[in-house]
Amino acid sequence: MSVLWSSLLLLVVAFLVLSPLFMLLMNSFETNRLGQAVQIGTDNWWRVFTGARLGEALVNTLSLSFARQSLGMAIGVGIAWLIARTNLPYRNLLEIGFWVALFMPALPVTLSWVLLAAGRSGLLNQLVMQLPFVDKPVFEVYSWWGIVWVHLMTSSIAIKVFLLAPAFRSLDSSLEEAARASGASLFGTLTRIVIPILAPVLLVVFLISMVRSMQAFEVELILGAPKQISVYSTVIFGAMTREPPAQGLASALSIVFIVSIIPLVIAQQWFVGRHSYASISGKFHNRTLDLGKWRWPAFAAISGLLALMTIVPFVLLVISTFMNMFGVFGMDNPWTLDNWDRALFGGEISQALSNTLQLSIGAALVGMVVFSVIAYITAKRDFAGRHVLDFSTWLPTLIPGLVLSLGLLQVFTFFPFLRPLYGSMAVLIIAVLMGTMTIGTQIVKSAIGQVGRELEEAAWVSGGSKFYTFSRIILPLIAPSVAVVGLEIFATANAAVGLIVMLGTGATQPLSVLQLTLLDSGRFEQASVIGVIITTLTVSAAILARTIGQRAGLGRQAATT
Repeated sequence: MSVLWSSLLLLVVAFLVLSPLFMLLMNSFETNRLGQAVQIGTDNWWRVFTGARLGEALVNTLSLSFARQSLGMAIGVGIAWLIARTNLPYRNLLEIGFWVALFMPALPVTLSWVLLAAGRSGLLNQLVMQLPFVDKPVFEVYSWWGIVWVHLMTSSIAIKVFLLAPAFRSLDSSLEEAARASGASLFGTLTRIVIPILAPVLLVVFLISMVRSMQAFEVELILGAPKQISVYSTVIFGAMTREPPAQGLASALSIVFIVSIIPLVIAQQWFVGRHSYASISGKFHNRTLDLGKWRWPAFAAISGLLALMTIVPFVLLVISTFMNMFGVFGMDNPWTLDNWDRALFGGEISQALSNTLQLSIGAALVGMVVFSVIAYITAKRDFAGRHVLDFSTWLPTLIPGLVLSLGLLQVFTFFPFLRPLYGSMAVLIIAVLMGTMTIGTQIVKSAIGQVGRELEEAAWVSGGSKFYTFSRIILPLIAPSVAVVGLEIFATANAAVGLIVMLGTGATQPLSVLQLTLLDSGRFEQASVIGVIITTLTVSAAILARTIGQRAGLGRQAATT
């Protein structure tokens, strides 16, 4: 790669990463309404720091995030240890199940729990109220704890298992064997030996998960609105969707949101830099512990949890697509095929499906090429700006998807040379690439780092150019990693809401944004059809990525990234 092309790539990446932040900062001082003459002031910042509702939203954001991550950590640590360190039956299959759960789209899962536990209309509550002395709903998904529960059933537990199982697998089993020989129970071995040893890893995973939690949007919007439970992301969304849009206030809120996340990211990087995670030595033992009589009860408990996270939501979604009225089973004729008829032959959903496939395939193809080039430059080339380029690929992790969507909206409407792209599919593809840049680049970079430099040198000695060496030598060797990245981008693009919600117009609106619109307008039946389609596409891509990754030995690589 020539210095000129590398420099141009650095400028493009830096512009796409930094310009949304710059536009948010600039617009936060604009006090005029959208379309009026620009007025500069500090009113938006004053409202941010003095508004009682905004303070309540920040408290809700932190408390909801801490609650679900604490519960997710407690459950996820136990499950990851059982899968990685014991003779739990079918543990490899269970680990794949949590991978699937990690990629279950948030909105379809939320919709299924609305069907199950939404007040008197919830199927669970209807069944429970048939019991004597039970005359009111027991479960309520439209609540603070309902939000926590749905997050636990989507990614809060699954991501802990995904990230921690490789760490537990690398732990020397002689430490656990010594504890068991000294009379410690399985629970005592876990809490007094395993967890203290892996405390730095656990803390880093907790911090990563807290950052993700604070960026959550869809579940809080659907389940929190009826009970006026606001979080920071939904307040930003509300400011932008009101009439007229309060773009200045939304920008100021976004900057505060980013600043509040930075300490968690700094703490995570500090712990990664200061603590050693080495647990494999020359005397390494990796024997599994015998659960004895607890093997099958543990398997049953974990399988039941996985069913609640994957099978139950999907089955309920499919059932709800055949209902005349969502959640109403007591009608004379509750079942219909009209919802699927509208989905398959109606214009709205068909167009959105076409947009989704264009977005997902386009983002995957572009991402595989761009991320591979970035990874190659940062890992192999002596380009002076490669460290800056590498740092730029990490910056999007600081920006919540909704905030990034707002920032890109302002960028593509402000710069004259970018305005022709506004409202096009290209803008949505750029947003998805921004949201997947960090993980995509790092996975490919890890694979490139395993390719010896002597292969490149042999190609150069034989007269091959740097482009020829990259395309004909490096790229075929890292093809499995690139394929995994492409499938992960495809899955992310299918389910993305916050990343693109501010950017999709009627002509380019994908299924995920259409589903959010339908849910907001109470059209749950058609939203269920979209949920089934999105879930099928996303989970299929995730399983295919997992299969390719395992065959290519990328499981630990993806987890540690």
